[in-house]
Amino acid sequence: MLIAAIGAWFGGWIDELIQRITEINLVLPFLSILIMVGTFYSRSIWVILGVTIALSIFTGAIKTDRAIFLQVKESTYIEAAKAYGAGDFRIIVRYLIPRIIPLLIPGLVSAVPSYVFLEASLALLGLGDPTLPTWGKVINDARENGALYKGQFYWILEPALLLMITGLGFAMFGFALDRIFNPRLRGM
Repeated sequence: MLIAAIGAWFGGWIDELIQRITEINLVLPFLSILIMVGTFYSRSIWVILGVTIALSIFTGAIKTDRAIFLQVKESTYIEAAKAYGAGDFRIIVRYLIPRIIPLLIPGLVSAVPSYVFLEASLALLGLGDPTLPTWGKVINDARENGALYKGQFYWILEPALLLMITGLGFAMFGFALDRIFNPRLRGM
């Protein structure tokens, strides 16, 4: 959000650089990079989390946020702030960023299931942290020990069901927050 605000406010080569980095990052295969990190470097949850955060900085949200910031940049209250001598940093932090917070919070809550499923996918492939008991690791251990062949379906069905309930819960919470923060959706 801050990177998109800086790019939209200053424009020029700064905005172009941010947009090119974002476009490069959008074509990188996210899961494949994490599989390579887990295979060749480390299976620590902190290393994988660090790589996930590093890859998640320049995502499509920057393009969406930038479009909103470009609209807000043309508002009359931004013109008034420039007229009374507000600096660039003050305008970005006090006037631009608060306009996107109502859109940001539901988006962050709705993004949580994708990261939960990403961790479960890595653990299911055997690339998760071997010391942490996660749902993906439980499914992987059950698969490796032949739980399906022994008729112990609950070792796979229970964690899979809990993953689905978690994803559904966060999605519903994100939709509820979107309805609260977005006044156009309140009447629906």
